[in-house]
Amino acid sequence: MMTKTAKAAILFIMTSILQGPFRVQAAFLPLFFVLAACSPKEHSIPDPPPTPPLSRPIVGYGVVKASYTRIMSEPGPEGVSLGYVRERTVLYILERRLVRNGESPEYWVRVERDYSGWLPENVIDIYDTEEKADTAAGRSGEGG
Repeated sequence: MMTKTAKAAILFIMTSILQGPFRVQAAFLPLFFVLAACSPKEHSIPDPPPTPPLSRPIVGYGVVKASYTRIMSEPGPEGVSLGYVRERTVLYILERRLVRNGESPEYWVRVERDYSGWLPENVIDIYDTEEKADTAAGRSGEGG
């Protein structure tokens, strides 16, 4: 950082030079002083802001798009049916997992409403906010 005295001295020198025969060269003088005044500073790496999937307990919100869908105890076909959810039901999505069923991989999501269970990802639409999910489900202003 430059002190007020140093700035005043630079200003005086520049005005003196600009009145003389070195006008063109004097135009580069401020750049020289600015670069000379710069000193390397210790830079700390800032912490990134938390990202939504990592900073909240839910990954997103889902709206069931199939008429009746079974909620399973485990992702994949080996799970036991825990119950059914109806079309346009809004659910909290807690987790997403890739399950390999033979040669065909399939994504499943762990959801929660009255109880927790798993649904194939292809039977729900996923949204960032509950408001968006409620709008998609046709329920404006209602709770999940």
